[in-house]
Amino acid sequence: AKPPLFKEKRPKAKAAAAQSQSCNTVSSRKKNKKKQSIVFFFSNKYTSTMLTALYTIIITPLIQITEFFYELFYEITRSQGIAVLGLSFVVTIFTLPLYMVAEQWQEKERKIQAKLKDGIGRIKSTFKGDEQYMILSVFYRQNHYHPIMALRSSFSLLIQIPFFIAAYNFLSDLATLKGYSFLFIKDFGAPDATFSICGFPVNLLPLAMTLINCIAGAVYSKGHGIQEKLQIYGCAFVFLALLYNSPSGLVIYWTMNNVLSLVKNVFYKIKNPKKILYILTCAVAAAGIFSTFFIFSDAKKIFRLALIAFCILIPAMPFAISFLSKRIDRSFSEFDRKPQMRLALFVLSSLTIVLLTGAAIPSILMESEPQQYSFVDSYKSPLFFIFYTFCQALGFFFVWPMCFYGLFSAKTKKVLTLISMLGAAAALVNCFAFSGNYGPIGPDMLFLQPQNFSTSTSTILLNFTVLAAVFFAIVFISEKHAGILNTICAILLLSLAAISGKNIVSINSSFKKMEEPGTKDKIESVFHLSKEGKNVIILMQDKLVSSLIPEILENTPQLYSDFDGFTYFPNTVSFGHLTMLGTPGIFGGYDYTPFEINRQTGKTLQQKHNEAILSMPLTFYNNGFEVSIADMPYENYLEYPVTDMYKGYEFINRVVTRGIYSKIWYKRSNMTQAPFLSTNIKRNGIWFSFFKIVPTFLRKIVYHKRYWISYQRYRNDSKFIDNYSELDFLSELFDVNAKGNTFTMLDNEATHEAILLQAPDFIPAEKVTQFDKGSFGKLKQYMAQKAMLLRFAKFIEYLKANNVYDNTRIIIVSDHGTTIQTNLFDKNPSERIPFLKESVTATILFKDFSATGSLKTDNTFMTNADTPALALKSLVPQAKNPFTGNLFEITERGNKADFVKIAATADAESTRIRHNNTFSIKDSDWYTVKDNIFQDKNWNKLYE
Repeated sequence: AKPPLFKEKRPKAKAAAAQSQSCNTVSSRKKNKKKQSIVFFFSNKYTSTMLTALYTIIITPLIQITEFFYELFYEITRSQGIAVLGLSFVVTIFTLPLYMVAEQWQEKERKIQAKLKDGIGRIKSTFKGDEQYMILSVFYRQNHYHPIMALRSSFSLLIQIPFFIAAYNFLSDLATLKGYSFLFIKDFGAPDATFSICGFPVNLLPLAMTLINCIAGAVYSKGHGIQEKLQIYGCAFVFLALLYNSPSGLVIYWTMNNVLSLVKNVFYKIKNPKKILYILTCAVAAAGIFSTFFIFSDAKKIFRLALIAFCILIPAMPFAISFLSKRIDRSFSEFDRKPQMRLALFVLSSLTIVLLTGAAIPSILMESEPQQYSFVDSYKSPLFFIFYTFCQALGFFFVWPMCFYGLFSAKTKKVLTLISMLGAAAALVNCFAFSGNYGPIGPDMLFLQPQNFSTSTSTILLNFTVLAAVFFAIVFISEKHAGILNTICAILLLSLAAISGKNIVSINSSFKKMEEPGTKDKIESVFHLSKEGKNVIILMQDKLVSSLIPEILENTPQLYSDFDGFTYFPNTVSFGHLTMLGTPGIFGGYDYTPFEINRQTGKTLQQKHNEAILSMPLTFYNNGFEVSIADMPYENYLEYPVTDMYKGYEFINRVVTRGIYSKIWYKRSNMTQAPFLSTNIKRNGIWFSFFKIVPTFLRKIVYHKRYWISYQRYRNDSKFIDNYSELDFLSELFDVNAKGNTFTMLDNEATHEAILLQAPDFIPAEKVTQFDKGSFGKLKQYMAQKAMLLRFAKFIEYLKANNVYDNTRIIIVSDHGTTIQTNLFDKNPSERIPFLKESVTATILFKDFSATGSLKTDNTFMTNADTPALALKSLVPQAKNPFTGNLFEITERGNKADFVKIAATADAESTRIRHNNTFSIKDSDWYTVKDNIFQDKNWNKLYE
């Protein structure tokens, strides 16, 4: 070893090397510092994600429950004030078991503290510093106590926090409370400001809330230590500070909580509280039954019956619980001997429900059409929505149940385990054995067709029979061989994990093939018109309801002259009430109506749909036209990449305009896009799972008001604007630089994604205050259609200003109507024709070359499959479909009525059936009509 002061002279090379090493060290430090910054950034991002997940797991389920019961009470009473009070009552009842456990813990803590008080006092007076700490530790250990156990005395406060956060999030921004007055409170959505002092408003409700809270605390803490009293009063003043400027509705909710807490504390101080509580409960139940006949007589029958049933069951519940408790004690004694087996069974059955509702059901739904859940608002991958739903399910069926399980006695744990097992079995049976067929569902998980959820008696009985058989099997196994249940649960859990994993892989695979819809910072002309040649424009306007147009024209006569040269054909029918069935005929003519598609068995539905879309572009191109198309419905039957259907047809100028210019529109209109769709998907994902796991006869209640949505934070304007912006910018998307003939075909869905719009210009607005007169003036569908016509009128002005109007043929056509009842039909519905005929009507607005004059009406019997013949008339003599070889003009082939076979009540099917050859349409779904669609006598069943 060298001496400590030894110095070595280094050669220059070594010195240079040392200097280099020093530089490298500095560089390394910089890199490490940069690396640490990156790690810190990602760790922060990870922390944020974790906090969001924890909030979704713990708080979001409470918000959902809060929302459900608020809406339930409002549905029964039609009073927001009573709904808030009722919500407070329900939350108090739900948390009462937790408070009872907290009280037991606090009482136990008081007794221990009293027992240890003298010993702790002697130790503290005798020893100091580390010696005192060590002696106290030994003293606690000898008495089987740890200072952290003192937190048990704060448990009653801690359990209030998540429920307070949930109520605050829900009630503080509840739109229905804003401006609502109740008793002496002028506005439930604002602080009460009962009076003012020197110009400063004084909110009386928070003060009353605090006073009641202090009284309840004084009753509760009578005889307790000063530390516990200070904690209670301190908590009361913390809530005063938090809620002083909060909306009155939230303060009323928390005040009612304090009143109920006061009542609960009084009960704790009297003799025989259970007996008195039971008597009062019976009295409340009797009052509830009485109120259904008088106070709530106007409420819907289903809720009155539910309230009566609930009130009858309440007095019987203690006896039922006692009976079941004794029965369970006798039958499931093995759970007492093997608590670990009981815990494992509870965990496995709870996780089974979690996987079913949080992963299996959502992934099955999203796997059918993953594009609906991709690139939604700020979320790219649909897997996020599965993760979000899974977090909610984890909170509903595992985290909160585990909290209850861990708090209670072995006897209660045994009951909870049995409930968990039976719940998992019922959920699996209802989901997979009685899934039901409710038609197509939108990305927000709302059914696209009106539902009455009628369930036959035989189905209900079968449902109950199967559930009863499964329950008895579980009880029998539990009594004889309880250990087998863990194996069964594990197998079910692995099966659900496999199903979910397979679907998630499929969703992710489809997602990776998708192209993210881009946005542009400036508008480019992507469609081209010619001043010298002929131009044909076809605009398919999804769900443009023909029978609403007369009222639109009546309220805005200016449109008669704006639509110069146009003819309106009101006597027009579609071939189905859904896009999948109604569009192929528009593009491919009568050879691609649903009935004819089913007759062509040599090709898949995907091939036939693609042929329909390509029919006119190919025909026009073969006759010398420049061809452009945009946003066609169900391109390639949504198999990605959808552009595969255009291979070999590179002459088609396929562009995307839907949503591309929304960013520009928001900027020009000084509006901000709201995340409505993603909010609905996140909110409704777990509710769709609830819907699937309950018995069939209860699904009507779960879906009531669309999964009990009682409020909306955001308006559904995003999808509308994606389409509306395209209409608003039509003049900028077209130019007049083409040299020869042109053909342009677009699909727009602004009328399908209708929202409220501000009259008289019918433009999007933050708050709509002006409406048209008439029976449909406040209807969203009416507003969207009028907005579309007004925007297209501006486009007509552009065509005229650029001298391309006279040489342009224009067809505006719709694929189907909707269930809006008008007075145009003589019998609607009728015994013979049990659906609203408006749902299968279509709109045709046609303007021919050089046509002039005010908009006129032509009552000729038409179908939307006449579109190709109208588009090609006089341009291509004897025009034929390039794929079938048949004439587009149906009157050249026979009587038009013979080809009109409408799938009027058929359900839409997933585009995943693309490799099937036919639609699965029942004989009872087919109808015919001839001559005049407004006369019921002209409608018939095809197979009558």
